[in-house]
Amino acid sequence: MNNRRVVIGIFVSFILIYLIIWIPRPGGLFKGELSIFQAAFGQPRIDFTNLGRILLHLKPIPLILGFLVTPIHCLVRSHRWGIMVKHMSKLKLFDGFSIIMVSYFTNSILPLRIGEVVRGVLLGRRIKITNSAGLGTVALDRALDMVSLLVVIIITGLLFDFPAEIGYAAWLLSAISLIMILIIAAMILFKERHGNLPNRLLEWLPVGIVKRILSIINQFISGFAALKSPANYFLIVADSVIIWGLYATQVLLVMIAFNLPANYPVIAAEPVMTSFVILVIAALVLSVPSAPGGIGTFHAAVIFGLALFGVGTDEAAGFAFIIHAITIIFYIFVGFPFMWREGLKLVHLRSMRVDGG
Repeated sequence: MNNRRVVIGIFVSFILIYLIIWIPRPGGLFKGELSIFQAAFGQPRIDFTNLGRILLHLKPIPLILGFLVTPIHCLVRSHRWGIMVKHMSKLKLFDGFSIIMVSYFTNSILPLRIGEVVRGVLLGRRIKITNSAGLGTVALDRALDMVSLLVVIIITGLLFDFPAEIGYAAWLLSAISLIMILIIAAMILFKERHGNLPNRLLEWLPVGIVKRILSIINQFISGFAALKSPANYFLIVADSVIIWGLYATQVLLVMIAFNLPANYPVIAAEPVMTSFVILVIAALVLSVPSAPGGIGTFHAAVIFGLALFGVGTDEAAGFAFIIHAITIIFYIFVGFPFMWREGLKLVHLRSMRVDGG
């Protein structure tokens, strides 16, 4: 199943990259006017000469500032994660940053978001907790991302008139996110009120297997214990707001680097709204299978988002390439040495697994 998803993701990314670069003309092929090659690659969608000219005229200062947003975002995420795990042990800000960088590095080069598993296992090693408990904190972190995204989708949807297809996808993703959040909440409440029921449901299994299953479940749920302390709520919410603010700031800075507000009055009138619209569309598209690092899917989402504001294909493609590059380049070139810091090699990343220990 995992291999099938990898193949599907790579195929989707390949198709989207192709459609970004070329305009297929099957009609000419069927009429006998074009060869297969001409029908597939005869009409480029992007003028690469113009694209090169656009990239050469980028403003360097906002581009550099946009690049620097990435490590700041990772530090804020590390701080939020530290709040989630402090009931287990203290996670230093730099240690959390190191683990997150390895996770992002892994997700940038390997499929199936294996970096999330790596993150949970490395946390377990760092603060001496079980791998399952570590993965529970990662799941909580992602659940908070879903809640934040849900709020952003609702607010942005109320202020911006999305195309119908995007609106349907937004509501579908919101519904899925809400269901997952409710399931997590139900698991926590169920454990507190009916702690012995799982034992009875699994009593037909051998005692050793039951203990193993219950141990993993209990350790996983323990990763959500941070939600029991209202004192954590303000800091978690504040960090979540800052994270999304940094996302929007990065998009805005890259738009300034491309001089989009000056060239497109509709963007100049609502630059912050434009940033959030692009972020929402990118989040929706990245929920489908894709190649590692969101190659192709992310670019298609950003190009589509900018098209809603009248941005031409060449500029939009350049924007998508640059904003993707300034994050992926940071994750790879900074994450790689942090992988060494955590005592890992590339070969270790795919073989990591989560168990009760």
